[in-house]
Amino acid sequence: MAVQAGAMWNVVYNPLESVIAPVIRGNPWGWDPAVLSDDWPYVLFDWDTHFAALMLSLDAAGKELGYSVLIQVVKAKSAEGFVPNGYAPTRKSTHSQPPVGSKVLLEMYRRYRDLWLVELLLDDLLDWSGWFLEERTLPPLNMTALGGDDMQAARYESGLDDSPMYDGHFFAVTDNKTGYGLMQMYDVGMASMVAMSDACLAELADAAGRADTAKVLRARSADARAKIAAHLWDEQSGIFVNRLATGRFRRRITPTSFYPMLSGIATVGRAESMLRGWLLNASRFCITPKGDFAGNDDTCYWGLPSVSADDPAFPPLGYWRGYVWGPMALLTYWGLSHEA
Repeated sequence: MAVQAGAMWNVVYNPLESVIAPVIRGNPWGWDPAVLSDDWPYVLFDWDTHFAALMLSLDAAGKELGYSVLIQVVKAKSAEGFVPNGYAPTRKSTHSQPPVGSKVLLEMYRRYRDLWLVELLLDDLLDWSGWFLEERTLPPLNMTALGGDDMQAARYESGLDDSPMYDGHFFAVTDNKTGYGLMQMYDVGMASMVAMSDACLAELADAAGRADTAKVLRARSADARAKIAAHLWDEQSGIFVNRLATGRFRRRITPTSFYPMLSGIATVGRAESMLRGWLLNASRFCITPKGDFAGNDDTCYWGLPSVSADDPAFPPLGYWRGYVWGPMALLTYWGLSHEA
């Protein structure tokens, strides 16, 4: 109930969308210039809104609010098939964000068994999955990369707007007609979330009686997992790492390096290496074995900062360059739970 109460501060009513939970009330970035009332402006950010829906659904007393919010963000899907990074009545981003909608829907379905919600949203989420496969696959390894109309848009697609993982410029236009392109880097976090998404969609498809679709999704997820295991494990670092298309690892380690655990990609030995060398390391991610913060320095007291505390970009406080963020914590927790 406390989590729901916190999320309720962002619940608003809009006559176009019904009940929604935007990241912030109002229109601070000018996303909705045509609004007729100061009470109505909003912007929905993809994964933030998905997680707000999950938070609102955690207790049965509020599940309908969670359902409403999830429906609104998934139905914001573009004509191209993806849920946009940002959505307002008069504007949509031309890039996406992490595809966590299938995981959120699966969590809701496992809790309440409301099949109608699965049937309502499954095809939209399948479109999103197919869009990632078609538009965010980078050769020669044919793995997931971030994209958009420039390097900054591709950074925004990660959900980690200024993460030091993406410092520099390694973006290339891949569609001369639109000017859109891809980062020339296989992204371990996004690739792992896409693999997780397809596995979740397979379970949802089974629930909806679509066995053939589920079979395709499981095969797609298995292929992605095998590629992550084969190409993104860095023996030198003892953890999964982003890798440039040239073959060179980009050793800027964030909690996204734990995301392969979301769908069981890590072997026992690799999982132990990540936990001992990184997650439980007081100079890196600062998680204490008992969860009591004992011995942690003030600059890394809470644990799981958004970049390893030994990274040269790390300050005590700094957006996605040091702050502790809920999405990273939840995804890491889900990964650890899967491996347990």
